[in-house]
Amino acid sequence: MMNRLILLVFLFSFLACKSNDGSNGNDGIKRNKAANDIEENIYRSADSMMTAFKRQDWQTFASYNHPAMMRMMGGAENFVFFIKEQMKHIPDTAIKVMAAGNILQVVKTETDHQCVLEQHMHMLLEGININTTTYLVGESVDEGKNWTFFDASSNGLVTPKDIKPNLSNELNIPAQKKEVKQLQ
Repeated sequence: MMNRLILLVFLFSFLACKSNDGSNGNDGIKRNKAANDIEENIYRSADSMMTAFKRQDWQTFASYNHPAMMRMMGGAENFVFFIKEQMKHIPDTAIKVMAAGNILQVVKTETDHQCVLEQHMHMLLEGININTTTYLVGESVDEGKNWTFFDASSNGLVTPKDIKPNLSNELNIPAQKKEVKQLQ
């Protein structure tokens, strides 16, 4: 049960991917230009993950999620099933924008490359306007070519080190930013 609760919290960080505007993974959010091939690959992987979510291509979406998330859910098949079930409860019109923002940091460790990436979401649900910036941790085990991600927002249930015990201490993960306004 705890694993499902952890995934649910994680899933909500990606919910805005369900944007109904048909745009690419960037959704018009301005971001810094990639400084090198590794940053290009981070943006490519993040945008591909978000596009897969928008298209409800759950197998592809799962492939961009950190392997520890798959293990916590009992494998990719269970991960995909859980996402499908949760998404049945989210109106298609609720998510207005979801996009990868700026890459804040990239660190090379002995075993992998790691990064911190902004994720912006705008949601309108039942007269409440929600703007959120969360932070994803990305990992590449192939010299920065391909990346998987997980939400690093501290939610009290799970910490980034719970998901990735060898997370670099050099990474600086900002606190989530959230603005909630009741519309009149």
